[in-house]
Parts: sequence; C-alpha cells; structure tokens
Amino acid sequence: MKERDPYHIALRALTGFAGAGRFRWGEPLVATALAAELRLSPTPVREALARLAGEGVLEHRPGRGYFAPSPSTSDIAELYELHWRLAHWALDAFAAPVAWAVEGPSTTQLRLESLYGALVAAAGNAVLARTQRRTAIQLRPIRTVEAAIAPIDIDQLERQEALLSTGRLADLRAEVDVYHRGRVAASQAVFAVMRRSGESIDEI
Repeated sequence: MKERDPYHIALRALTGFAGAGRFRWGEPLVATALAAELRLSPTPVREALARLAGEGVLEHRPGRGYFAPSPSTSDIAELYELHWRLAHWALDAFAAPVAWAVEGPSTTQLRLESLYGALVAAAGNAVLARTQRRTAIQLRPIRTVEAAIAPIDIDQLERQEALLSTGRLADLRAEVDVYHRGRVAASQAVFAVMRRSGESIDEI
C-alpha cells in the first residue's frame, strides 16, 4: 500500500511535525538528520520536503535547502484573510446542512479544521476544497501558537458548528466574520511568539 512506502511515511511524518509546531521559526531542515530520525533513506525525505515546500507548508530557498516556515505578521494575517474568503465563497455556493465527525482526539484546532473543511466541501468545488486544505495545513503551526496565547472561545466554535449543521447561513456568515477578525487581530502577537529566537512552539 502506498501509505506504507517510504515517501508516504516521510510525508505523513513531516506534515505532522510541521502542523504540531515541532520545527522552530525558520529552522533549517536537514534531510539526512530527518531521515535518520525516521529510519528512512534521505531520498524519500527529500521528496517529501519538496512536496511540502510546493504546497507552502515548508520553505525552499534555492541553493540553501529547506526551512520551517518563517511567516511575518502580514503573512499570518493574509493566510487568515484567504481562509476567510474561502469560507465566504463556500457559503455563497452552500446547498444543504452538513454533518461531519473528527477522527481521533477532538482538539479545538482539529474541530476548527474539520468545521471549515466540511463547509468548503459542501460547495462542491474541487479546486476550492484543495485550496482550503492547503491553507488549513499552513495554518496548523499558527493555530498551535494561538491555542497557547489567544485561544478561540469554545462557545464561538460550538455556535459555528451548530449553525453549519442546521444550515443557518446568514448567522453562520456573521460568526465566520467574527472569528476571522479575531484571528487577523491576533497576528502580531502570534508572530512575536513564533519569532522568538531558538524557541520552538512546543516549548511555549
């Protein structure tokens, strides 16, 4: 099965590392060191790094190699603005109430990702869905920081979930706007934490 081949093992592991905040802001990612940790050869690890760089999850600097993301305040704000716009486009095309489930431990971050993934999927546009998925992956390390310094109000999350499941689109649109305004407003604080020299997200 392809999920068990070295490339997919490396891809899954590195995606998880990036999303969980394992890498420091702008940290160089050395394929041989990662390969040794994962008990793989360097080739599939390099292929996975290239794939993630192509999706914007990691950074590739020609002649220098691969690096963990080093988003600026404006990068973080613009990612959330894109996420916001994708949600609005999905709401414009939304057809019916949606039911969804989060597999495994249901953290706030996973619930948010599942919520917006379900909303965009309901629009029935494959390109929109792929863009939303890539944006969600890019937001994972940012949301990990937010959970420590500017967590979302759980009542706000539950309202969005209820409104999506019942198809109350006007009210959901208003809640989507409130949520994203708050995330954009927190961009500077998130950047300040991510930027701290030598500090990884899991040390916050």
